[in-house]
Amino acid sequence: MKSARHFRLESPDPDGVVHFLCDRVDARALAEAGQRTVVTITRTGVFHDPRYGEFEISRKMLQAMVRNFDAGVYGQDVVIDVSHRPEDGAAGFVRRLFLSGNKLRAEIEWTDYGREAVTKKGFIYLSAEFHEDWKDNEQRKAHGPTLLGAGLTTRPVIKGLDKVQLSGDEVSGLEHVRLSEECLHTVPTYLSDRIIKLMHEDHSAMLKELLRQLKRELSAVKLNEALITQLMAAFEQAGEKLTDEATLQVLCEKFVAAGKETAKQLQAGNHDGTIKLDITMPDIQSGLDADGVKKILAEQAAEAETKAKQLAENRTARVDQFNELIDGAEGIKSLSEESITALKKAADVITADWSEEAVKALAANQINLGDQMVLQAKRAGLGLPGPGGSAHRITVDESNQVKELQEAVDRRLGYLDMSDSRRYATTGGQLQGENKILAEKVLTRFDKEHAEQLAAEHKALAAGNGLVSDVAVPAIYERTVIREALHGLVSMMFMDVGTEDFATEVVIPYSYRDTTAAGRTSTRKYEGQSIARAGVIQTSESARPTPQKLAFEISDELRYLTAAGRLNWDAAAENVRNAARIIREDTEHLNLNEILAASHQYATTAVSNENLELQADDTDQIFILAQFPVVRPKIVYNLQGTQVGSTLYPVTVTYNSVALNEYDGTGTQASGTYYVLDYDLGEIYLVNQAGVVQTPANGTAFTISYTYTTNIYKFDTDLGSDTLKVKEDDFLYRYGLRKSVIEDDRFHMATFGLMSGSVFTSVGEAERFRANHKVPGTDLAADGSLGRIKDVPNFKTSAPGLHLGDRYAVIGERGVTRFRMMRPWSMGQLENQKDSNGRFTGKKEAYGDQYVVVHTPTQLKAAYSAILRYSASARVARTA
Repeated sequence: MKSARHFRLESPDPDGVVHFLCDRVDARALAEAGQRTVVTITRTGVFHDPRYGEFEISRKMLQAMVRNFDAGVYGQDVVIDVSHRPEDGAAGFVRRLFLSGNKLRAEIEWTDYGREAVTKKGFIYLSAEFHEDWKDNEQRKAHGPTLLGAGLTTRPVIKGLDKVQLSGDEVSGLEHVRLSEECLHTVPTYLSDRIIKLMHEDHSAMLKELLRQLKRELSAVKLNEALITQLMAAFEQAGEKLTDEATLQVLCEKFVAAGKETAKQLQAGNHDGTIKLDITMPDIQSGLDADGVKKILAEQAAEAETKAKQLAENRTARVDQFNELIDGAEGIKSLSEESITALKKAADVITADWSEEAVKALAANQINLGDQMVLQAKRAGLGLPGPGGSAHRITVDESNQVKELQEAVDRRLGYLDMSDSRRYATTGGQLQGENKILAEKVLTRFDKEHAEQLAAEHKALAAGNGLVSDVAVPAIYERTVIREALHGLVSMMFMDVGTEDFATEVVIPYSYRDTTAAGRTSTRKYEGQSIARAGVIQTSESARPTPQKLAFEISDELRYLTAAGRLNWDAAAENVRNAARIIREDTEHLNLNEILAASHQYATTAVSNENLELQADDTDQIFILAQFPVVRPKIVYNLQGTQVGSTLYPVTVTYNSVALNEYDGTGTQASGTYYVLDYDLGEIYLVNQAGVVQTPANGTAFTISYTYTTNIYKFDTDLGSDTLKVKEDDFLYRYGLRKSVIEDDRFHMATFGLMSGSVFTSVGEAERFRANHKVPGTDLAADGSLGRIKDVPNFKTSAPGLHLGDRYAVIGERGVTRFRMMRPWSMGQLENQKDSNGRFTGKKEAYGDQYVVVHTPTQLKAAYSAILRYSASARVARTA
């Protein structure tokens, strides 16, 4: 007799099932709510898990899950359990599944078992279970992405997701939203303000994407730009009233069809003067005849002219207000007209949308700077030293002697006859006010410390000979290097500049806005009401000086310069220019790299032990990180070169269970394996001590921990079906969005942009720069370099080897990063040079040093943001 068989028809996890944390269930809220609540099951995105590797949840997948749920393809109720243990019973049942923006939402009917697990046992996290291509076990038919259930858990894999706030009728702080019958039947749902904002942002993002699609389609058929603008405006107005993506897509297609028909009529020329636009949607009716089109164009031109005129008038009024405040300041009236003009140069940053308070703040800052200039001039005139210095009274005659000596040197070096466009080529062909102010401060201190030497050199010059020591570089030579290096710094235009007395550490005071405190409308309080706290916080941070040291081989000509004989200034000229250029480039490096680093260091996320072995196939050598750009590690050293504190944003690479060091490119590291990391693109490869690329073996453990920035937009330069002009137009649009983030979300002003010459050239191809496509606030400068984008002035970086490279555009607010000169450039004594055999060469050598502080206060890093230009098609695992 055949024995009876026992079938256990429980559903084990088939291949392809994913358990994914989607939400947190609030215990108190659930205890107060009714039998049913609404939660988020999952959302769109690209995720990574050691069990499944990288996987994507797309909107198309979520739509399929809803369809399959409504069709009942799973063949049973979709159940919520505890810890993915269905054998312990049901914690709840999914009664409705629907999409909301980029989220999959569910109406859950909870059982007593589920309520107790949440409210009494702490199972407050929800983990979804779905299959990417579910097959039923009867027909074996593939149904696509299908939700199989979800489990309450206490230890989710993915951390830090949003908390879902669900509450009863009387919970304060939450906005009451009663959704319509077709959305949630008649169940009252309570959503936090943050969730409502996110849902609105989803709709806005969806609408913007369709607007871009509409523009591409209409531009492709060469429809008139004004008509495209009109159609896009009408679509946007209608789209604001529609929340369903499918309806929005249908509406977009109708606008595209109408636009194409209009283009066909215009190109054929067979219309009777009437252009018909047939767009049949609720509350949408549009009709334009030929006169209507002309009227649109005329109105737009008049509106643009009026707006431009108003902006110009507004800016003129603000600049006049600023100049009146400067002219009315009593304390700085003793300054020279040239110095006051330099203070007024700060008005260049004023834009039309500046408030009176902002202008007053800028004027107060410049007046304070002028007061310091007056005080320093008085101290210098009295010969008062800085802390620890020796007193030397500088007379009016000596001051004039320094000026006369410098003019004589400039004449012999050719600076007096040199055009400004050549001499100040790095700063737009003119000496910038910020550069001049800092140079004057530094040179005043230099003159005080070297007064006797400068006076002696002046006498030697007047006598027509070089009666100066042959073991020291002339002080006027050092003074000229300092001045030319500071005058040529592009970065000075964007920084808060000043001087500090030399010390091992300096305190940087600053203030920032606390966005959680008083803001708009919060100052409008009546009697008896609570008065909001002002949102400006005063604080300070410590920073350490950076030493800049450079050795020079002094030619025989320069050695003769310092001997008793007639001065050969032609021979010295090249040394002056080279020294100034090298010091300027190195200082530019420090400053501009700090601006990019500060941008990257805002809004960061750490990644721990990312598995790179998954990409290894015994062939590829370059591997791609899941996130980029990577934040460069930040290490602070004291003057002895010893690290102070811990490394910030560290990178840890482990290969075959061994922690690797980064390859330094010198070829002098010990024998072994090292890593090379492209921080911008998130690409890594291994090399030996000689720099030869290695091929990681498949199956060998290979991990990396790092930190990446989210304060950036990653702009894919691949053209696809776009032209270069259309692509660069999109870049300008993204630039505007970054500006909006800085100004609208973080309460800073975007007052400058930085790009390399190569990026300048590419962006300059955008259609918006063409004469017939110009938009207010976006234009090219007279010399062909990029001018203003979204009313933000842009500048070209000049120093070689910057981290900005040809990949970044950085946008920010002037005066955020602090630059302090602690000790200006100074050369040491000349020494006899010897060769490798210890024999004299007949030459002399010396080295110079300079100490500066470059620091961006932590909270003010929000004033920066960046755009990274990269090729998505090129960023793949590959051989070197």
